[in-house]
Amino acid sequence: MAHPVPDKLQRPDTFNFALDVVDKWAAQSSAMEAMLWVSSDGDTVKSLSYRHFAQQSHRIAILLQQLGAQPGETMLMVLPRVQEWWEIATAALRSGIVIAPATTLLTAADIEYRVRKSKTAIFVGDETSVFKVLQIRARCPSLRTIIQVDGSRKPEEGVTSLQEALLSIPPEAQYPTIRFPWNAPAIVYFTSGTSGLPKMVRHNQVSYPLAHAATGKYWLKLSPGDLCWNYTEQAYSYFGAWNCGASLFIWDDRQSFNPLSLLYIIHRFPITTMCVPPLAWRQLVTPRCREYYSTHKPKALRECTSAGEPLDPEVIRQWQRLSGLSLREGYGQTEVILMCGNYGDLPIKPGSMGKPLPGVPLTVINADGVETKTGEEGDLAILLSPANRGHESTFFGIFDGYVDDAGQVARGERVIKDSNGQTFQRWYMTGDRATRDENGYLWFVGRADDVINSSGYRIGPFEVESTLRKHPAVAECAVISSPDEARGEVVKAIIVLAQGYTTLPADTLIKELQEFCKATSAPYKYPRKISFVGAETLPRTTSGKIKRGELRKVEWRDAKAKARTTYKL
Repeated sequence: MAHPVPDKLQRPDTFNFALDVVDKWAAQSSAMEAMLWVSSDGDTVKSLSYRHFAQQSHRIAILLQQLGAQPGETMLMVLPRVQEWWEIATAALRSGIVIAPATTLLTAADIEYRVRKSKTAIFVGDETSVFKVLQIRARCPSLRTIIQVDGSRKPEEGVTSLQEALLSIPPEAQYPTIRFPWNAPAIVYFTSGTSGLPKMVRHNQVSYPLAHAATGKYWLKLSPGDLCWNYTEQAYSYFGAWNCGASLFIWDDRQSFNPLSLLYIIHRFPITTMCVPPLAWRQLVTPRCREYYSTHKPKALRECTSAGEPLDPEVIRQWQRLSGLSLREGYGQTEVILMCGNYGDLPIKPGSMGKPLPGVPLTVINADGVETKTGEEGDLAILLSPANRGHESTFFGIFDGYVDDAGQVARGERVIKDSNGQTFQRWYMTGDRATRDENGYLWFVGRADDVINSSGYRIGPFEVESTLRKHPAVAECAVISSPDEARGEVVKAIIVLAQGYTTLPADTLIKELQEFCKATSAPYKYPRKISFVGAETLPRTTSGKIKRGELRKVEWRDAKAKARTTYKL
């Protein structure tokens, strides 16, 4: 059978993921599975077809229209892994509403920032997240509609129950779906940067919804009949799998990660393709898991992948010895689709990021925009405007840009000019450093900025610093990454204490600051390591800014070196 994704993706002038992908598969077969959904306790299992998602998204698109939603408006979604997430997201893409997916770990303050920044008109959540948004609703003038997906109690006044509202819309109702211009906005994400609060990343109708077909075909190696489980991220597997006609495996697990549960799931269900973060892979090769694996072998597993942060080569080797299956790394960003990976039938080099996917103009360059020599460190970048071509690159799997408070969109590019001052090349800088070997494989060196990547979460130091400064004990602080065996790296806070707090027990104060951060911001951002220092020990620029880079170099050079007190959970 020919693969549903062509060898070379062409950017169409117009596109609608719901119409051109979901409706297409639904029309091909009424029974073609799009999702195998399993409840948290494993007792409820649902096989949901493409036709189901086509019909439900038509009905929900009609409901959104009845509630006054307009194409181009933003809808913030804070939902666990319930089937409605995909029904609602497909409905929004069908009707031209811009979806803004967000983690359920967000606090009310996190939600308020995102609502105000994106001018969210519609909020969709479960009972827990709706409770949070009601706390800040009065301070969010753009927020017009709140939809609650589930809950043990009837929603409060002013909140629409999705299930009740859909009762008045017939199962076979049809929304007048149209294709939108390729560059019309479709998705916004919030991602951490080196300074300021999270930045708003905007994608268009094709940069994620269509371009991730390459992720599904080349890296996940999906086709109709395959069952794909991505343990963390909901979006790229959504687009990657469904473009390829494959089925998504969704386990609505809301507990902390348990590697034995993961092994049980792949033993019980016919999952062919699995993507889990490095933290999980490290635990899956521990002695306890190896023993469990001997009696709970996978039912149908064929492809194993990892993304989010670099994976230790030894873990790859151990998984190969245990399971007989290759473990293939991939590299992507919120801003771009999967850019490179150990894909297809390429020989795997443990520890390498792999090679650029077909059609992705990714390479390693120096400050002048010249490709580096073999083994030479440089900036990992995507070529947007090739030299002497006079036109843009045909690659379209990249975001439109970061959206500022005035609604202006800018990507932040490195522009190389010729001797006459004319633009010669334009590059998108990933912010990562890498080398390239003699066979074209890329090797990750590190971040070019201060962003912390802990267990796949991107954490901006400014966010954590801003939270810490709200505590009266903190006079000054700097947040950096610190090496960690399990998570790759974790958040470390270097703190100058305010007067009146310097004589308190360090352990007690550290725990108090950690709990304060967990309660004030999303829990995954809290500093797992804290050091207290004197103000005179912090390196500064001539303008007085703390040099995080110097602190980070010292931390990574000697992870065991401690300032006055370091506490690690």
